[in-house]
Amino acid sequence: MPYTPTVRGRRVARELKRLRLKAGLTGEQAIAEIGWDTAKLSRMENAKMRITSGEVMELLEVYGITGEQRTELVRLAREARQKGWWHSYDDVLKSGFNDYLAFEAEALTYRTYQTTLIPGILQTPDYARAVLSGSQPRTPEEIERGVEVRQARQKRITASDQPLHVWAIIDEAALHRLVDCPTVLKSQLEGLLDLGGLANVSIQVLPYRAGIHAAIDGPFILLTFDGYPEVLYMEHLMGCMYMEKPAETRRGNLILDHLLASALNTGDSARLIHQVAGALS
Repeated sequence: MPYTPTVRGRRVARELKRLRLKAGLTGEQAIAEIGWDTAKLSRMENAKMRITSGEVMELLEVYGITGEQRTELVRLAREARQKGWWHSYDDVLKSGFNDYLAFEAEALTYRTYQTTLIPGILQTPDYARAVLSGSQPRTPEEIERGVEVRQARQKRITASDQPLHVWAIIDEAALHRLVDCPTVLKSQLEGLLDLGGLANVSIQVLPYRAGIHAAIDGPFILLTFDGYPEVLYMEHLMGCMYMEKPAETRRGNLILDHLLASALNTGDSARLIHQVAGALS
């Protein structure tokens, strides 16, 4: 099974490379005393393999790192080796989506623009079940496991300890798209209102009257972290794309700013969602 690094794992890899360069060492020089091959160090620094706390300590010894900095990196390395809950769902995840879940599990904020559907992390079980069964051929077991994944993601929002902060901009079209039957859609919209009432959740609707806008090319998610660069995530027919370059994430932030200016505020958005849900009675 391919290695899927957590954000902690990526942070360890980036820091090890930074410390090597700060010490003025090439890869060959860094491993000369340890006896590794350069390919192993390269894989470590590019987050292509799990790194043990012992390996981190060996490298930090070479780089002359001691004290709290050493303790923190060793702690991160230990935590990075813990498998996330999503690994048991690899068989039902879209190619590359396990990487996204590793990011989302450690994100501080989740900001998104969605066009045709309610964001997966905000979906009710019945709505998610209808989306999964209608979008492509799946067995009943695969559908239920897919629903479990979305409900497990939602637990980050309702967690009492360090809940995920969510800012969702949803196109008005998603409020009207019939998924399975009116009852399922109505329940989903009511669930959206419930989540929108949480202190860590903001939901805004981009109305039809906004016309052509900055994100007309499609949906995306922007995640922010503690001690790691922002990640811009987009899905396509065959898989997933992750962008971390500052120019890319700055563009994502700029587009979100434009969307926020065009979207209804949270209060007006809640009233519109309530109105659409009421019409489904």
